[in-house]
This record gives sequence, C-alpha cells and structure tokens, in this order.
Amino acid sequence: MQYDAIILAGGESSSELKKIAPYDNEALIIIGNYPMIYYVYQALRQTPAIRNIVISGPSEALRNIFAGQDRLFFVNGGQNVIESFSHGVELLREKGITEQILIMPSDIPFITPEAINDFIKQAEQYDAEFYYPVTQKEVNEACFPGVGRTYVRLKDGIFTGGNLFILRSDLYDQVLEIAFKLVERRKNPLAMAKLFGFSLVWKYFIRCLNIEAVEKRFYQILGIKGKAIISPYAEVGVDVDKPSDLELAQKYLAGVER
Repeated sequence: MQYDAIILAGGESSSELKKIAPYDNEALIIIGNYPMIYYVYQALRQTPAIRNIVISGPSEALRNIFAGQDRLFFVNGGQNVIESFSHGVELLREKGITEQILIMPSDIPFITPEAINDFIKQAEQYDAEFYYPVTQKEVNEACFPGVGRTYVRLKDGIFTGGNLFILRSDLYDQVLEIAFKLVERRKNPLAMAKLFGFSLVWKYFIRCLNIEAVEKRFYQILGIKGKAIISPYAEVGVDVDKPSDLELAQKYLAGVER
C-alpha cells in the first residue's frame, strides 16, 4: 500500500530553545550538518511505502533547503497545527490523495526509515482507521538512557506516546480535531484520559486501564476504529522541544550524513 505524508513544520521554537538555537521555527534549527526537518524528510523519503510528501510550514525557507526534490510539495503553515494539517490535506487532494495519510511533526530528528516502516507494517495487520504508536519505557531507556519523557502506567505496561500517526484519508474531516487533541495531550496522562471520559480517568487512577479499553472508548465517542501500535523503536517518541533534547540530538546526530 502507498501512503502520502505530511510533515508539520510550522512550530515555533520554545523560549528555552531559542536561548541556545536562535531560530524562530524549530524545523530550521541546525543539528549536526543539517536543519532538523532534513532528518525527518530523509527518513520519510527512504521509506518505500511513501509517495508524495507535503511540508506545511514557512515555505520560502523550506524550499531553499529542499531544492530539486521529487514528489515534494510545500504549503504555508496555519495559525495552529490543525490549520497546518488542513493546508497539507488540501494540496494532497489536488494531487490525488492516497487512501492513507501519514502525519508527523518536524521535531523528531531521530526518526528512521526502519521505525516508520515498522509502524506502517504493523498498522496494516489491523482493520482500523486511525493508528497511533506508543513505546515502552524500557525501550526508550535502552535506546536513550535518561531521556526525559512522560509515561503512562497501564495494565499492559509503562508507555509513552509517539509523534506520528496514520489516518484514513476519507475520515479527515471527521477526526481532525480529536486527532490533534490526542497529539497535543500525549504528555499529559490526565488530560488524555479526560478526553475519553471520567470512567477512564478512574480506571487510570486505580491502575486498571489498558490499551484495549482506550481503543473501545475511542470508537464509542467517534465511531472510528483506533489502534495503538506498540513500536519497538524509541525514535518514534523522542522529540526535540527543550534544551536537553537538543543537546541529545547534537550528540547522537553529529557527523551523520543523509
């Protein structure tokens, strides 16, 4: 199966990041030899299932980075992540959109083709309409010892949320807002649980909540089949949004050629 992909590159750098990397847009922060978004783009481009790639962000600056790339398109980002995604989908519809869209932010420079491909292949084993990766704490700690992440203790294990997801394209209008609420709240377990109702909040506090219960509640609320994919790759979850993350990225990606 082929997928189109959207990279959301409109995010402004945090005030803390700007102190050590003076860029207004975090996608343009230089890590090692390249802007941060370049690592994300290259991982996508090296994933066999990816067809068109749309980057939603500061188009003029981004075009200068990616001159001459095939099947790569640019749209200006919106006032928020929802608008930025909408602009990307509108462009893909003009190109003839695929059945599935892969969406990811520009601040995950550790992402690899192997991690993306594994997520896609696992998702294709299930009959769902929305897919979201999670990784176990031990996987993250083994790959990036001491990295700061927010974890949720479930009956299935201790997990952190990922930074990409797959959405069936014909459901775009129906799930847009809820999809991004999930991403925005992924670092706040209580806010995530509230999104699905207080019964889940209670189950979370008494440590009876599991992944299957969240998936069922997702369907009850939206009528859409959601599926959490347990990824063996820590790279899907580690983003760069604070100085310690940037220092980690500089350490791991210095000298990398892509």
